[in-house]
Amino acid sequence: MSISKLFVKVFNEDIFEQLDQDNSDLEDDLEGANCSTTPEKPAKVEDLSVTKQMVIVRSWLDDKFQQIQTDSNEEIRRLYTETEARIGPDLTIFDVDYTTTVRVSSDRLALRSQGSFNTVRANCCVYGGRWMYEIQLHTKGVMQIGWASSQCQFNENSGVGDTIHSYGYDGSKQQIWHISTKKYGDKWQIGDIIGVTIDVDREVIEYFRNGRSMGVAFNKLEKGPGLTFYAAISLGYTQGVQANFGNRPFVYPVNGFQPLMARPILKLRRANLLMNYLINLANIFAKSNAQTNDQRTQERPTVLSVSTNEARVSTKKTVYCIFATMLIERFTNEIFDPYIIEDVLLTRMTYMTSLPTEKATPNSVFQSLLSLFWNFMEGDEIKFVLRKLVNALLATFTHTIQGLDYEKHRQALGMMHCLCLHQQTRKYLLEGKLFKKHCLAFFLYINPLEFYIMEELLPDYMAWTEGIDGPKDKYLSIVEKVRKVTDALYVSQKDFLNTLMINTDGSDNSPSSRMIFLNKMRRYVVDLSMEQRPFHAFFFMQSSIQHPLNPPVALAFVCILIDQCRTLFKEELPSNTVEVNVDYFIDGSFDYMHFDRVAGVLSHLRKVHRADIDERLGPARTQQIYDDERNTMRVNEVDTTLYLLGENINNVPVIGHTQGGNSGGTFTHFLNPRASQNTETSFGNVDSAKGVCELLDICVIFYYSAGHKYIVKIASVRDEIAALNDVLKETKYYREDIERKLVALEQHANVCMNESHQHVMAELRSKFSQRQNVFASRSISLARKQIWLRGVALNGQKQSLIVWLLERMLCTLTSASSTGPLFSFVPEIYVNTLPILLDAVMDFSHHDMNAQFDQTLAECSINAAAEFLGLHSADARIVLASCKDSMLQALGTLTCHKVGVRALERCSRRSQVALVRALLRPYENRAWGQSNWLLLRFWMGEGYAYKDARAPSVWQGGSLPLHQGLCRSRSKNETHTGLLHNVAPANPSKHFQRLIGTKLLEDEPFATTFLNSVLSQLNWAFSEFILLLQEIQNTAQRHENTLFEPKQLKICSMCFELTVSLMRCLEMIITISPEIVTDASRPNSDLLLNRICQLISQVLSRVTVPPGCFQFVVDMCSADLNAVTHFPIITAAVGILLALMRNEITSDITPQKVTRISRAFLTDPSFQFATLEFALGEIRTPLLEQKNIPRGNFDPSTRAHIDPLTNNVRVPFPNNSKHIRADPPIIKFALNDFPSHVAIEEIEDVRRLIENLRIKQTLLSDITLPSEDSLCPICCAKPITAVFTPCKHQSCSDCIMQHMMNSKVCFYCKTTIQTIETLDGTLIYSNEDGVQTPISERVET
Repeated sequence: MSISKLFVKVFNEDIFEQLDQDNSDLEDDLEGANCSTTPEKPAKVEDLSVTKQMVIVRSWLDDKFQQIQTDSNEEIRRLYTETEARIGPDLTIFDVDYTTTVRVSSDRLALRSQGSFNTVRANCCVYGGRWMYEIQLHTKGVMQIGWASSQCQFNENSGVGDTIHSYGYDGSKQQIWHISTKKYGDKWQIGDIIGVTIDVDREVIEYFRNGRSMGVAFNKLEKGPGLTFYAAISLGYTQGVQANFGNRPFVYPVNGFQPLMARPILKLRRANLLMNYLINLANIFAKSNAQTNDQRTQERPTVLSVSTNEARVSTKKTVYCIFATMLIERFTNEIFDPYIIEDVLLTRMTYMTSLPTEKATPNSVFQSLLSLFWNFMEGDEIKFVLRKLVNALLATFTHTIQGLDYEKHRQALGMMHCLCLHQQTRKYLLEGKLFKKHCLAFFLYINPLEFYIMEELLPDYMAWTEGIDGPKDKYLSIVEKVRKVTDALYVSQKDFLNTLMINTDGSDNSPSSRMIFLNKMRRYVVDLSMEQRPFHAFFFMQSSIQHPLNPPVALAFVCILIDQCRTLFKEELPSNTVEVNVDYFIDGSFDYMHFDRVAGVLSHLRKVHRADIDERLGPARTQQIYDDERNTMRVNEVDTTLYLLGENINNVPVIGHTQGGNSGGTFTHFLNPRASQNTETSFGNVDSAKGVCELLDICVIFYYSAGHKYIVKIASVRDEIAALNDVLKETKYYREDIERKLVALEQHANVCMNESHQHVMAELRSKFSQRQNVFASRSISLARKQIWLRGVALNGQKQSLIVWLLERMLCTLTSASSTGPLFSFVPEIYVNTLPILLDAVMDFSHHDMNAQFDQTLAECSINAAAEFLGLHSADARIVLASCKDSMLQALGTLTCHKVGVRALERCSRRSQVALVRALLRPYENRAWGQSNWLLLRFWMGEGYAYKDARAPSVWQGGSLPLHQGLCRSRSKNETHTGLLHNVAPANPSKHFQRLIGTKLLEDEPFATTFLNSVLSQLNWAFSEFILLLQEIQNTAQRHENTLFEPKQLKICSMCFELTVSLMRCLEMIITISPEIVTDASRPNSDLLLNRICQLISQVLSRVTVPPGCFQFVVDMCSADLNAVTHFPIITAAVGILLALMRNEITSDITPQKVTRISRAFLTDPSFQFATLEFALGEIRTPLLEQKNIPRGNFDPSTRAHIDPLTNNVRVPFPNNSKHIRADPPIIKFALNDFPSHVAIEEIEDVRRLIENLRIKQTLLSDITLPSEDSLCPICCAKPITAVFTPCKHQSCSDCIMQHMMNSKVCFYCKTTIQTIETLDGTLIYSNEDGVQTPISERVET
């Protein structure tokens, strides 16, 4: 059989025809010769065996290669001549010592620094000629790139350019370094390719950014004997780069400059030749496969013809397979060079196909070529080639955008997509490449446009913000233009992701692509979540992820995953409810690794709820779950002594798996006592319902782990623009005001103006213009940045995706709640993600400050969140502290917005009652500070001078505060720091005020317990606050230039904020339900009233006059104590007094008698009128020294005007009292100074309050004082009225009843109190029945 025709199809030459011709000529020569013997005639080609013909082919190939080498010798010789000035090995890489803190890739070309400032050199140097290399930036921080000699000594403080023989460029600072520094070049971005050239002979170093020269950086180099130049780079902490010394084709080669690593000329020519042959062979296989598929669809031929055809085809296939074996054998000798992969293989692949062609032609030449590689190359060989191909495509895709053209990125992604259309290639890339080093995440991210392109798109005069005005419609049209530019690339990315999730390629011995994708994706996002856990740095060190995912990339990745999940629900499960099936939480189908469930550990919950699981899943399924759990725990047991001995956990083999295999036995599995339920990937296709639900579950985890962080940064841009808008408006106001005054002044110029005055006015105008220009320039810069944020990073589509995720998560939680006790199996991640998602939907995802008040698109999800949070605000099934805190955080997000408060008001009655009861639980053994903050959200806006939570300034440009949105402080991991740090506009709720008041009035024991806890916490918070103030004052007075511990100041500020918030809570309770303390018939009314008056008097006396530690700290003007001012605490105290005496002030204009409330306040030992007058800034009443203030515990002969029975006191106006003298305060206080927060009517209320109390003070009768022995030894103010049994100790009834609320033992001897009786024997307390006799009954008896 002759293979000549087959040979021609593959190699495009007919060597056998030439061979036959040569044999024929030889035969003619033999016939015409006069020979005594006739030699054997040469055999014809068709007479030769296939083996001998293959020997001829192999010999012909060897000749071809030898001819290529001969033809290349001259070019290779010339190349070596040009590179004579190079010293070092042929392979140029970084010379990295693995003991350093620099992570290096396996090819020693990619670096990531783990130290403060690491310097690395290449392993070759030059001493003459013109050379270059390229650096692609993975980060954009501090790096110094350039050249250094071997004599340079580097350390963590000295890098490239910091020594006399080194030269560096830092694009983050736009500076060059050589001993000294100067301005140079552009500011670099992630994805930039920096070309670094050196002309040793001309002594010039020049840098290129993305192929564009930035000018000569250095033109006088240090030269001399022994001085050579190495390529060198210094990296700041976490900075990373990819170097190309000529290992791959340069992206931007510079004419006349040689790479440090020589171009492989011979290999390139051989590889190109072999690629031609392989493509021909792949074309033959593609046609054969297409014909085979066509024949299968046609009618079956006769048996004889079938056998004949199959025999012929089998022979041809054998020949082609032998050709393929020979070609691949030679091709593998060339292809392992990355330069060949990128310059030959990738280039030829790109030109031979396109994505539409590959989709339309399943048996394409490209697919056949990949199959050829998989069938005839070793597994490790093809995998190496594929990894290098993907790296090359990723480098192109992540390269900085040039202009508005994303075509190169679409081509790179299209080529990647074509690779993944091949089934075997797709499965390998999912298993071994795409989820390593965030490869897939970068393919699904769109790089932003460069800043200079933004400047061209948006000139200064077209920029728009509220502060600089400008044409808003034109600005938004540019946003739309940018969005349209990237739309096509986003569609390609989603199509690529859809290909990766094909679910029809599974078999009995292979999982489907979707199954691989879901398993890898789950492990990937769980590893990302390590940063959210305690000791995340240690977790990250041992996890499969070497460095965190950049927030912009994470947001793009999670959004496209959510989009894909939504599409799959519509296409594959159109009739199903879009939620995660709760059964997957219970049976362990999804592995949550280190995450717990809302009620604790999964294994414990399964033991507790065995009967409930049986009822829902059935006994058989339940038994299978428990058997699988026992088997899994047995398989995953690891000797923990290895960990204690310091062994690397990743090197510990897991029982049942070979070491170094794909066991997944990483630190996550080791540390997690709830080991993975799925130790091995099953085969076949994924159940559609389970697969799509798992993808939704992964989206929730991913958003919690990393997806939300960039949204906070986007909101910070908006917040900065809003702050600049306010500054620009303020500047404009001042400027116009000054100009009006200057115009008025210039009208009298002939009278009072001279040259110096004119110079001053001109300078004023110049200063205002300069100030305005500075802030306007920053606003324009941010407006340009926001174009990308509005159009691409977080556009309307992605906002809707986040809203959709919130809705689906709430739907899942609601369904889980309906399962009763099995709600405990819900992963904690679902509850912990609630506040983060609500923050994004209601606040962070909006690009305009005022847009957060319009929640039309998210109204349904907000209503669902309000209903769920109200019902579960104190759900006993939620046990984890983090989940309880997340519920409060989510409620706080709702109450920070008007639409959220209205959503809570529209909830079901059951939900609202549950919420109110949860908030009014006693402030003990729980996060009461956050509950109190939530209560105040329903009150803010209606309290006394309580219109805004922001600290007021003395003057804000008018009587009305500026309209501002929600503000939050943010921690380093870009999450909010807690409710107490949130500042939001007032959105009071009359509806919830009525609910709270009704609950407290209807349930007297509940109200008493709640108010007693509030007063106890207020007493604690204020006492701690005063103690800290005294320590600060004493420390400051003892030492000059004292530095206080930030922690101490932070605690002090926190105690102050808690004090004010608790006082505001009291103000709200007394206002909405005053009967609790004003109704004398209610039990404990007197006790609560006296406690409130006592605390308010103490607060006012401490923070007003005489000036003490509070005034001292206020005058310090410390930045850490900027919240500690007079305004919040004085207005809160005054608000409580006005709430107590509102009826008396409004109805009793000319009081004729002293009421219970007035008496309780006037008779308190700490009360002085000067403390109330301080609020008005006009102290008229003389301030008495402590020893001269009537206390009620002195001898009757010295104090004859105190009633021994009622202890009522009327403070006279002494003529010869001693006044306290103190240093005058530096910062004075008066309510009139805060017109934006205090109305004129509110100031008048204070005046009427003081006047009313003065009149009632005069009505108190002059009486005699009892002896000191008859006073209560606890308060030393009221007479003894109660006796305890069995110990027989005595006190006033108010003191002991207050004590009994917190303790049941005697105040003095700690004996358990059985009963309490009055002096006449009336029983007022019994420990046996625990029921307190109401005060009204005591009075009647």
